[in-house]
Amino acid sequence: MLCRSTKMDHREAMAFLPLLRRKHKGTLAICVAGLILLVFAAVYGEHGLIHLLRMRSEQRELEHTAFDLQQQNERLRERIQRLQSDDHYLEKLARERLGLVRKGEMLYRLTGPAAAAPK
Repeated sequence: MLCRSTKMDHREAMAFLPLLRRKHKGTLAICVAGLILLVFAAVYGEHGLIHLLRMRSEQRELEHTAFDLQQQNERLRERIQRLQSDDHYLEKLARERLGLVRKGEMLYRLTGPAAAAPK
């Protein structure tokens, strides 16, 4: 009894595969090319994976912007409410921004030290 090695060389392994006829080789080539085009379209196409990732990134940015705008709107609503109902706040703003004073008050404006004049 002869003991045969379990390793097969390349030719023996290919012997188990049926040979393709010429017409089947063309069909196989067309199928492989179609599959490659399909994968390419799925990744890089108009609605492919790259487009999806870009859209998700844009969505996150827009959600962040919307959140910031909602916060800003809330602060502005609070300020409007305060301007309509808080006389002390309104007076404070008028004094700071417009330099208004009450009757009998004096406004002092201080300036910083004058720059030394060149000699």
